[in-house]
Amino acid sequence: MGTSITDWTAVEGAYYAGAGGGEWLWLFIAIALTVIPLFMGAKHELQAYEKIKK
Repeated sequence: MGTSITDWTAVEGAYYAGAGGGEWLWLFIAIALTVIPLFMGAKHELQAYEKIKK
């Protein structure tokens, strides 16, 4: 591919520096992107169950 990178340790620093934040920021973003839809789906399912129950 035309690169001299042989392992991920050389890429990690540039990856996070180019992203503009540390590992904690991306960890919280990833958690939010998984937990928020989970709660939204559970809420939707409860509403659908209540509709059927009536």
